[in-house]
Amino acid sequence: MNPSNLHALEFGKTTIRYRLSYSKRETLAIHVHPDLSVSVDAPEDSDFKDIEPRIRKRAAWILRHQENFRRYSVEFPPRQYVSGEAHRFLGQQYRLKVIQNKLMRESVEVDRDQIIATVQDKANRKRTKNLVMGWYRQQAAEILADRVHAWLPHFEKYGISKPRVVVRQMRLRWESCTAKGLITLNLKLVMVPKQLIDYVIVHELCHLVEHNHASAFYALMSKIMPDWERRKEKLNGFEF
Repeated sequence: MNPSNLHALEFGKTTIRYRLSYSKRETLAIHVHPDLSVSVDAPEDSDFKDIEPRIRKRAAWILRHQENFRRYSVEFPPRQYVSGEAHRFLGQQYRLKVIQNKLMRESVEVDRDQIIATVQDKANRKRTKNLVMGWYRQQAAEILADRVHAWLPHFEKYGISKPRVVVRQMRLRWESCTAKGLITLNLKLVMVPKQLIDYVIVHELCHLVEHNHASAFYALMSKIMPDWERRKEKLNGFEF
């Protein structure tokens, strides 16, 4: 990273540090990343004295998104995996119900507004956690692969092949993508509404066509999903 691209501005008692880059684009774009860093993409003919006031105008928005990512990176409160605890699935809130039954096979299922975990030892919270998280992984593998399949037809004319999808726990990112077509998705995505899952899916499929965040990438995003910015805003503010 070139230090000359690093800048900072004071907003109240907070210092916002950001990386500024110039490219062939028509509009200014501000990005808050899951690691809390901030990057600004500006048209290559922009004057810095015109850029900073626009960043200052979005300062409250930047700080709000950084706080959302802080909240996302850890669990508030830490999960105990006991009956009555709230858990999210596809955007809906469910109450965990832990049932001990030494004669039944251990399992997890959804019934109305509950996620029911049947275990052999109710006191073994680690086992309950592993069981519940295993259920989330199974659901995520099926649902996320299904959403990728649902959106692939929108990209047929761009000649991309069906990507390989991997689901795993990620602390600071919703997703990642390689040039070879491997898409890695955060397990927690299965906890948010499908329309927000779809935003992440389309974002990564667009990266198989446009490999960076230049203006062509955002043009493609807007073409495939015109309301992607609204969905992104909701995803960044989603409460677990």
